[in-house]
Amino acid sequence: MAALDKVQITGVITRLDPQNGRVTISYDEVDALNWPAGTTPFLVEKPELLRGLSVGEKVRFHLESQQISSIGPIGPSASPGTQ
Repeated sequence: MAALDKVQITGVITRLDPQNGRVTISYDEVDALNWPAGTTPFLVEKPELLRGLSVGEKVRFHLESQQISSIGPIGPSASPGTQ
């Protein structure tokens, strides 16, 4: 099994709760962690990470200490360096 902070996870935002530093993501299967596809509310390391994101947006993210440490949109609207 891969180290959690080394695994890139993709999914779609289903709920944003920046006041409480949480985002719910419906994520794809993560073979490296033996995770089936699912939907989970995650804490974010810093609420600022959620700025500019919206419900329904496809994102790529990393976890450290069971919190999202980086997150960014995937696709044509993604800005370089945000992922």
